[in-house]
Parts: sequence; structure tokens; C-alpha cells
Amino acid sequence: LAKIKEKFDGKHITFGKPNADIVITEVSDPSCPFCHIAAGLHPELNNTSEQFKMKADGGTYEPPVPEIKKLVEAGKASFIFLYAPGHGSGEVGTQAMYCAYDQGKFWEAHDKLMTKAGYDLLNNVVKNDLAQANKVVELMGNSLDAKKLQTCLDSKKYAGQAAEDTAFVQSLGFGATPTFFVNSTVVEGAQSWTAFKPTIDSLL
Repeated sequence: LAKIKEKFDGKHITFGKPNADIVITEVSDPSCPFCHIAAGLHPELNNTSEQFKMKADGGTYEPPVPEIKKLVEAGKASFIFLYAPGHGSGEVGTQAMYCAYDQGKFWEAHDKLMTKAGYDLLNNVVKNDLAQANKVVELMGNSLDAKKLQTCLDSKKYAGQAAEDTAFVQSLGFGATPTFFVNSTVVEGAQSWTAFKPTIDSLL
């Protein structure tokens, strides 16, 4: 946890303070199917398996990311997002999220990329080709300043960020996506929110 807290350094996607009672880390890849399942914004993917069928669609699965976001926005937890190549086509998407974070629009970009449209775009069209970044900008629509996003991507400000995040995550001994940490407790894979609740409740 100490290593993770050091990443609340103004150079990473973080919300809240590192000394919060609850620090939640998400290791994710916007091109990874199980990351999409955990985000709960891609029902077509969730519904391919009874295990991941969401409550809204008649299943039992509660995507953890929206619940984490609620805790963060309520000031009850701090949060850090780190990239690891779970599916391998998320580098430009990750750069877009870092650029969006500069605008204070991380969640807006995250939520667009974690839809079916975002998944198909990153995996089938953009892959890791920064020359296709304009298509990611188009996907964002009016959710943020498109011109600023394009300028940031063109500048390659975050071109090395995916590799840096990945190296850090691997230094912790992890690499699969998604992996979550609640302080030092690890929740691996796209588990339902129920897997997080006992640890969260004990800390609240």
C-alpha cells in the first residue's frame, strides 16, 4: 500500500488523498472484456454469461466500478487508476483517459471507453495506433473539450504512461486485469461488488 500511496504524486489518475482510510486501486485496460464487465456499461458483454448478468437485466451481478465511483465521489475513499495490458489494445485509450483527467473529465472518458462502442473501437480499429487517436476523440462527443483532448494526444504527453503503469503494477506482483486493491486487500478479476463489501464495510 505504501508503494501505491507514493503514486498520488500529481502524475497519475488519482482522486482524494493517499492517507484516506480507504484507498482503492483499479488495475485495468479499456480494451479488456472483464474490465468492461466490471464497469457495467457494456451490457451486451455482461449478458454473455449468467455469472456476469447484471441486476438491471435480471441477473445477480453488481459491477464494482460504479460502486467504487460512488464512494469516491462521496469522499469516503481515495482512488487510483493504473493501466496493465490485459487485452493489449488499450494504450491509446489509456492516454485519452490521462488527457481527459487533465481536464477534470476522467470518468466521462472512462465511461465512454467502457461501452460496446469503445470496446469495438479500441480492439478493432484504433488498437495502439496513435495516428487513429482522432477516432477516440470523436467517441467522446460533447463529454469533454475535444480540441484539448486531440492536442494532448498529438503531443504524446502520455505516450509512455501505459508502459510506466504496467511496470509499476508488475513490481507489485500483479498483471491480470482487472485487479482491485482495497488498501492491501486484493480482489482479482471481475468479481461482483459483494466480494468488496465486507472489506469496505469494515473500514467505513
